[in-house]
Amino acid sequence: MALRDEVNIETIRNEIAMDSTHTEINIIVEGATDAKLFEDFTDEDKCTIYQVKNRENVINLMQQLADINKNGYTIGIVDDDQNRLLGIEALPPNTLYTDTNDIETMIFWSAAFPKIARHLFAYDKTPDNAEIKKTHQMLMDRALHVGELRIVDKRNGWGLSFKDGGSKKDLDFGKFINWKSDMTYNGDDDLVTAVKGHNHRPEINNNDAKTGLIALRKEKHKPWEIVVGHDLTKVIALSLKKMLGKKETKNYEREQVEVSFRLAYSLDDFRNTQLYQNMNSMMEHHKIVFLK
Repeated sequence: MALRDEVNIETIRNEIAMDSTHTEINIIVEGATDAKLFEDFTDEDKCTIYQVKNRENVINLMQQLADINKNGYTIGIVDDDQNRLLGIEALPPNTLYTDTNDIETMIFWSAAFPKIARHLFAYDKTPDNAEIKKTHQMLMDRALHVGELRIVDKRNGWGLSFKDGGSKKDLDFGKFINWKSDMTYNGDDDLVTAVKGHNHRPEINNNDAKTGLIALRKEKHKPWEIVVGHDLTKVIALSLKKMLGKKETKNYEREQVEVSFRLAYSLDDFRNTQLYQNMNSMMEHHKIVFLK
């Protein structure tokens, strides 16, 4: 049946619960961009992909199906969103996390990144692996700081927004990253102050936030456990404006960077993920070849 337009979870639950043929696999994803990606990697005659707007709806729907024992031929896919690191959420049966925090970071840590770099970034000459690795490290480091503060925020229950805050605009990364020169990080104080201002939360103490950041860094987590995809693609978009951008990419915003990510990500890249292996296990169990 292939890709379905977004419908409410009650409609999807009823459709799946009423299907007794078990000739295809249902895949539930968070939104349209994820749905399009998985459409490219699956057989439309062997699976139906449903988009349900956000991760909470995926989890809710998968739990409802489990409660009525109708989840056997359905896979839910959700972004990790730092939950495994925080240890705050168990998933319903047949619900799978992305390998890293989300699809964007899965792509960033895949063999697709050199293709992305050559497409987006201006190099003096054709970049070698060392140059691309250096770019990868710089971008990761800048996004890492924001991801760290996200974790500190969640641990303290501050409820900060890193996107649509009280100002109803994206967080201005230019307040803590010097994008007009060499993309240097201006320090934790500038980051915390920018996020507090974005949320109109002056009562949060900078020293409390910095103490949390220091404690987190001592835990020695892997970068892919911390970095969030929207932060990463925002950093990339910022770097394109001055330091790294080609003439044709210097005005890219985060959304255009994310499109470039998905276009570069191949089936072979996806086959190298744990997510693919987990989906493949269901395919082998049911003997329904829905993955390409």
